[in-house]
Amino acid sequence: MGKKHFLTFATNFKNENPYLKEWIDYHVKVGVDHFYLYDQDGSEESKEILKPYEESGVVTRHPWTHLDGTKYDGATKWYQRNKNHMGFAHAAKTYRNEFQWLMKIDVDEFLYPLEDKLSLLDWLKTVDAKKIKGVKVPRINFGNNGHDTAPKDPILKAYTKREEDYSDHKDLGNGDFLSSNRFAYSAHWWHYKWYKGGSMLKEHSDIGWRINHYYTKSLEEYMGRQNVSGGRPEGRAGFDEKNSGCNEIVDEGMLKFL
Repeated sequence: MGKKHFLTFATNFKNENPYLKEWIDYHVKVGVDHFYLYDQDGSEESKEILKPYEESGVVTRHPWTHLDGTKYDGATKWYQRNKNHMGFAHAAKTYRNEFQWLMKIDVDEFLYPLEDKLSLLDWLKTVDAKKIKGVKVPRINFGNNGHDTAPKDPILKAYTKREEDYSDHKDLGNGDFLSSNRFAYSAHWWHYKWYKGGSMLKEHSDIGWRINHYYTKSLEEYMGRQNVSGGRPEGRAGFDEKNSGCNEIVDEGMLKFL
């Protein structure tokens, strides 16, 4: 019997209402068929944005503000169980029998099909789901394109400069191999059932995607975002530090999707 969903996302979001629609619409266009969204925003605006996607069955939204103000709230640190990790674990444990593949991904990250493809599925359907338990998808950071104030253009049009080389990765997990992820304290990797075996796909040359990470965006947007990670320093100095080296290469590959 086939899975209910083939390619799915698990995502926590807060203070990202201006970006939600573009992010979902893009990923639906390139082949993502379901989103498990953990709503830490809790606003009426976010509910209205997501309502048509929920009604059409594209989004499963979980209200996720019940942990605000608890010991699970606050900036993400290594080996700290917090509300973000708990959202990812909930998706893995609750839905792993429904999907074939689940990506840990944020609203400032866009999966990009390589080799001039227009669909993520062209490559993913070549991966042997009986043997591959997960894929370490490489991630590359995009900078501010010289914007101090938030541009009116869509993200994919406004930000076309990036760093030269990959600087991180995130896991695409196979639902047949995922554990309940109770102790997976990372926004980047999954835990897998030790007794199931399977191998990880790691070589960049074997992976048909990358993650475009629109990390800093403009100075205005960077300063206005919730500081959800200890790796995101605050203030102008923090922006300059993170933006440095992220505008080295002009990359307009995303424009074909507009």
